[in-house]
Amino acid sequence: MKKIILGAMALLNLMSCSGDEKLDLTPPAKKKLVTMTYNIHHGAPENSEVVNLANIAAVIKSSGAEVVALQEVDVNVARSGKVNQAAELAKLLGMEYHFSKSIDYNGGEYGVAILSKYPMTNKRRELLPMPTAGEQRSIAVATVTLPDGKSIEFASTHLDLNVPNRTAQAEFLNQLSTSLNKALFVGGDYNAIPSSSEMLKLKERFTLSCMSSCPLSFPVKTPTKAIDFVLFNAQAASSYTLVSSVALTGQYASDHLPVSVVFQYD
Repeated sequence: MKKIILGAMALLNLMSCSGDEKLDLTPPAKKKLVTMTYNIHHGAPENSEVVNLANIAAVIKSSGAEVVALQEVDVNVARSGKVNQAAELAKLLGMEYHFSKSIDYNGGEYGVAILSKYPMTNKRRELLPMPTAGEQRSIAVATVTLPDGKSIEFASTHLDLNVPNRTAQAEFLNQLSTSLNKALFVGGDYNAIPSSSEMLKLKERFTLSCMSSCPLSFPVKTPTKAIDFVLFNAQAASSYTLVSSVALTGQYASDHLPVSVVFQYD
């Protein structure tokens, strides 16, 4: 009899405990990925040759950007004090960097770069097609491993000033997306507005980082053009949702405004 009573009390205690424990049906919080594209004009403000990388770093830091596409980056160029600007910005921000030379310039190199808060592997450089004469352009690409172990392909580029070259370069980016067959984000100064034929070509494989409208990013103080974007392909769109895209007004460290683009993912 004593055993029966003890068993019943244990059962009541178990039932009481079970009643106090509520199932948490709250869906897990979405993760956030903060990206940026920024034409830094070799660290000099509009209409100035006074280089100040600390200002560029402060802009990037204040945005909370985790992965950044940079354009117009000097490496060991006389006009900017023979500094490796990609390495110096990475040092100031506590990030990794990957630089892609587009041209030799004034005793050094000039091109595009990626900064990342997270580890980068498989860093590579590709020259963009130039069917007509012009300044050679390139793209920096790397695999970025996010904190949860997921990886993305992230790139930085700067398309040419003339339409024939931009068109060929847009087709190159489309082919890159197809060949990678992975989530790909390409931050860049595209030198073209969203309605241009070149950007329409890119829309065959990518989505532009625009919400209701595309943020005006050039010129820096009274911007009239949207030419700076973070493009993302279909594989990226299947897992990453665009939640904001803004030009950070009031940031005059360059001749372009930086464009901050935020994604959410599971």
